[in-house]
Amino acid sequence: MTDPKPSLDDKASRVAMVGIIAGMALTAAGMFAREPILGALGLIILFVAVVLRRPIARLLSPR
Repeated sequence: MTDPKPSLDDKASRVAMVGIIAGMALTAAGMFAREPILGALGLIILFVAVVLRRPIARLLSPR
């Protein structure tokens, strides 16, 4: 039995999930370190990964 290729929507969902996790981790690190730049970077990564999830998934998919 072979695994079917993940669709573009599945990859886009994974991109958004990874972005959310990374953004929240950086935001928490910024809170602990009292560095606002880490929190801002986390929120920017979160925003980019969620809003641009489909174009990023297209870039990551093999042709």
